[in-house]
Amino acid sequence: MNNYDLTKIIPQQAPMIFLSGVQEFDYENQTLVARVDVRDTDLLFDKNLGGIPSWASLEFMAQSVACCVGLNDLHNNPNADPAIGFVLGSRKISVLKPVYLVGQSYFVHVKSMFCDNNIASFDCKIVDTDNEIIATGVLNAFRPDDIKQFMEANNE
Repeated sequence: MNNYDLTKIIPQQAPMIFLSGVQEFDYENQTLVARVDVRDTDLLFDKNLGGIPSWASLEFMAQSVACCVGLNDLHNNPNADPAIGFVLGSRKISVLKPVYLVGQSYFVHVKSMFCDNNIASFDCKIVDTDNEIIATGVLNAFRPDDIKQFMEANNE
């Protein structure tokens, strides 16, 4: 696993960072593999399930997309701050397992499929250590040029 400091890449801070780290990042192909190590101390851990509910798949994908965008930004500008973006929607979400089990590791693969100014689309899949698919989907995201101005304009 690479030694990226996730707090320098994505806007989330502990305990809201659900990724354990970045396994691989390929700037040229705009792909990333993030790792999720499930622990019983995780914020989303449900002791009745013995892990994290599968509805967290979308957040794992979204944070992995944020990592891909953040590392891309840092590649272009080493002093870039983590940018805030929004998931606009998702398509073809399929979750094949009900729970991410404690003590297990999962890998979130993301690939940028489309990027036009502030709108992007990413193909995502989550696999376990046996490369069995746990979840798949496409995330569409929006990143405003100026988050402060965007939030002020949309709070009126």
